[in-house]
Amino acid sequence: MSRLELKGAGHVTMPGNLHLVCKKLARIGAWLAVVTIVVLSVVPGYMRPEIFGNDYVEHFIAYFITGVLFAVGYQLGLLSSGALLAISAGSLEFVQLWIPGRIASAGDFAAGAIGAWLGLLVMVAVRRAYERMFVVSYE
Repeated sequence: MSRLELKGAGHVTMPGNLHLVCKKLARIGAWLAVVTIVVLSVVPGYMRPEIFGNDYVEHFIAYFITGVLFAVGYQLGLLSSGALLAISAGSLEFVQLWIPGRIASAGDFAAGAIGAWLGLLVMVAVRRAYERMFVVSYE
């Protein structure tokens, strides 16, 4: 089997500084997502909005989006990023023990941690698929 690799395979080629702008926007979005998660986790229960009506879904989506944005904006290791987001999810659940109208939930922690890990993994898979898209093989 022979492989033909096209010029620039595995590299994102964007005009000018567009690549840097996208990374910066993803970084800003990631930190805004973190701030949003923290604020919504520490407000009293009566102040917290319910968007989907299911805590597990809300935690999963919030951490999934945060994981995706961190994976796009930073080239951190998957293990360290996932561990930091999972520790954050656990810490915020623990803090809720002292917030009126809130309860700490292992289910919410699990939904957040799984969402963060899946967000990171999806972006790793997308990045690898994109890099391989430029490789054509002949049999």
